[in-house]
Amino acid sequence: MKQWRNFDLQLVGIPVALIAFSVFVLYSIAHWPTSGVTVGVPMHQALYAMLGLFLLFALTNFDYRLLRSLAVPLYLFGIALLGILFVLGHAAYGAQRWISLGILPLQPSEPAKLFLVIALARFWSSREGQVDQFSTTLQSLALMVIPAALVLMQPDLGTSSVFAAIWLGMALMAGVPGRHLIGIGAVSALLLPVAWRVMGTVKHFAYAQNRLMIFLNPQKDPLGAGYNVIHALITVGSGGVSGHWFRPETQSELGLLRVEDKDFIFSVIAEQIGFLGIIVLLAVFVFLLMRIARVSFMAGDSFGRLLAAGILSMLMFQIFVNVGMNIGLMPVTGIPLPLVSYGGSSLITTLAAFGILQSILLRHQKLVFGT
Repeated sequence: MKQWRNFDLQLVGIPVALIAFSVFVLYSIAHWPTSGVTVGVPMHQALYAMLGLFLLFALTNFDYRLLRSLAVPLYLFGIALLGILFVLGHAAYGAQRWISLGILPLQPSEPAKLFLVIALARFWSSREGQVDQFSTTLQSLALMVIPAALVLMQPDLGTSSVFAAIWLGMALMAGVPGRHLIGIGAVSALLLPVAWRVMGTVKHFAYAQNRLMIFLNPQKDPLGAGYNVIHALITVGSGGVSGHWFRPETQSELGLLRVEDKDFIFSVIAEQIGFLGIIVLLAVFVFLLMRIARVSFMAGDSFGRLLAAGILSMLMFQIFVNVGMNIGLMPVTGIPLPLVSYGGSSLITTLAAFGILQSILLRHQKLVFGT
C-alpha cells in the first residue's frame, strides 16, 4: 500500500471536475426548448463517467508492465473491432463509426487509439538498440497505418489523423532519428496531391473531402456542410468577454448550432462562459497535459515512459483539433473534446488512459530504486 502515496490526486481531480462541468453543460443544453439533445444525455454521460472511473481505479491497481505481454492481443482485438464495424456498424454524420450495444454505442476507433499506444510502447521499448534503423521506423509506421487506414475507410479522416499524431509523439520520445521523420514527412507531402485526387474519384471519401473544402470556404454551402462552421464562429464570438452564463435567447439556446453536445460543445461553452472563462478552461487543460508529461519523465522504464508519451500525444492533439475547428482554425473532423464532449467510448477510453498513468506513477520508484 506504500506505493499509493505516489497516487496523483490531480490526475483524477481535474478529469472529474471537467466531467462534472460537462454534465452540467449537457443538462443545460438538454433543457433548452429548441435543443435536439434529449434529457437522457447528461444522465448517460454521468453513467459513462462512473464506468470510466471504475476502469481508472482498476487499471491503477493493475501493474502496467503486464500490458507489455497483452500488447499484441489488444492491438489485434482493436483491428478486429474496426473490421467488424464494416459489417455491424451504424452510420451517422456521413460515416460508419459505431456498433450498437444498447445504452453504450461502441466507437471502436476510441479504444483502438489506446491499444495502438500500448503496441507502439512495447515495440519501441523492446528495440531500444535498433531505433536508429530505418527498418524499425517503417515497422512502427506499419503498426499505425493499419488501424488508421481502417478508420479512414469509415470514412473518418479526423480520427485517423489522431493515430498519426500518436505515432509521431511516441516516435519523438523513442528517439527516432529526425532524418527518418523528415523523409516520411516529405514522402507524405508528395503523395498528398495523389491522395486528394483519389478522394475526388471515390464516392466513399466524398464526405471527408467536402469537409476539407468547406473549411477553406464555409460560405460555399452556408445552409449545408458550412452551417456549423459559420454558426460555431458566431456562437464563440457572441460570448464576448464574460459570457452569458446560460441566460435565455443566446445563439446556442435558439437552436442555431447543431451537434452542440459533441463536436461543438466548446462553442456552447465559449458562448456561456466568455473569453475569460475559456482562458481558465484552456489553462486547466494545459495543466492536465503537464501532469501527464510529468508521468512520462518520472517513469522508471522506457515502456512506461512511452505509454505516457502516447497518451499525452493522443489527448493534446484531440484538444488542439477540437478547439481549432470550433474557432475556424481546423476543418471539422468529428474529434471530441476529451472529458467534455458527450460520448461513452471516448470518455471511458480517456479515463482508462488515466488509470494507466496512475499505475506508472505508483510503480516508478520501485523500478528506479530497485526496492
